[in-house]
Amino acid sequence: MDPDPGLSWRSIIKSLRIDEDTMKKIIVLLSLILAGCSSIYLDTSDLLRNQNKENLNKLSAGQPKNLVMELMGRDPSKGIFMWIDNPYRTEVLTGKDGKAYEVLYYYTDMKARDDKITDDELTPVVLQDGKLIGWGYPFLDQRVPPKPTYSR
Repeated sequence: MDPDPGLSWRSIIKSLRIDEDTMKKIIVLLSLILAGCSSIYLDTSDLLRNQNKENLNKLSAGQPKNLVMELMGRDPSKGIFMWIDNPYRTEVLTGKDGKAYEVLYYYTDMKARDDKITDDELTPVVLQDGKLIGWGYPFLDQRVPPKPTYSR
């Protein structure tokens, strides 16, 4: 079926009584608006990672847990695709010395944009008896035996 020869962009523009220069300006404006929409989206997980990295610099040994959590922030990242708690997870581990260590894991790095958060993308913050004693995997590894890894 042939399209109606009387129906073209030019005929539509003429019926709207818009001259071609004005129409070109409208098209350029709409193109800019649409292009701008693609950069408006902020990845809230990027913001959380950056915030957590900055907040690690505010920590010092001996701080009580409630101050550590206040300094690191408690607000989750409420992204469009993913909700990330802050801290991402917590656990209590038994150290090489038999003592209990509370570990708060904060999301600080991204190795791959795959919607998965792995241990190597987290920074452990280590507490003992409710006080901060250190952070980072090197610090944690000195106190807690490594978890067994299994291969198939």
